[in-house]
Amino acid sequence: MIEKVTAVLADIDGTLVNKGEMIMPITKEALEKLHKRGVMIGLATGRKINRFMLERAQDWGLSFNFDMMIGMNGGQLWDRDHMEIESYYMLEPDTMREILHRMAPLNINSMVYEEDHMVALYFDEMIHASMARNHMEVIITDGNKERLCVKPNYNVLFRFDPARTEEVREFAEALSCEKYNAIMTSPGIIEFMDPHVNKGLAVHKFSERNNISINEIMAFGDMDNDKELLKEAGFGVCLLNGSDITKSMADAVTEYPCTEDGMGRWLEKYVLNSDVITGA
Repeated sequence: MIEKVTAVLADIDGTLVNKGEMIMPITKEALEKLHKRGVMIGLATGRKINRFMLERAQDWGLSFNFDMMIGMNGGQLWDRDHMEIESYYMLEPDTMREILHRMAPLNINSMVYEEDHMVALYFDEMIHASMARNHMEVIITDGNKERLCVKPNYNVLFRFDPARTEEVREFAEALSCEKYNAIMTSPGIIEFMDPHVNKGLAVHKFSERNNISINEIMAFGDMDNDKELLKEAGFGVCLLNGSDITKSMADAVTEYPCTEDGMGRWLEKYVLNSDVITGA
């Protein structure tokens, strides 16, 4: 078990919040208790860090603002003591064009994030749901792939019917090369990023620039894009509803899924009722 907890980082969907975008009550209470006791609380997400993300704590009814954020699956880093957002290993437009061309046989929707909006090939229910989650408008290109490749970006994201998850995963992962990797971030979503980018990279960057030992950082996640975060943090916890590979890289797995307050129950049992916060 971790000896001291200075910071806690959590993935969003399937970890911190359920499908309805709400934090379960025990998890919310546990975060409040931790923050009052001096523990830094932050997000490690595949979403883009922008003004909407910086306001999410209030949206979820927390009494504090987040202290740090990892965005775009490790391509972005922000914290309260370094207000600028650092960016790492963005994809060049030519690389993005190549990804879109190689994924074309699957005939599925694609999108990228730009500033405070999204750009997608087509409008569908999945894009509508993404707009609601991210509080972002969307520009629809009517199938024009070139509009997605106008400047370097953190990733190229594909959305599809979750029933096709294994088909798309197998096809996309076979395309991975020295320029980009494909990673399943949830059923129905697969993303291409620079191979150097993952949440583990960003948690090390956060540790270094804030002089906080990586051994004092606890992280929570559930999907494949969280596995490096849980592996590299001082102590990584996977939710019971998480993927097998992410569970295999975690130091612990919660006894309950996200929908049953898995993160909060684990924090209450193993952190708040122990002396690991102070390291005493």
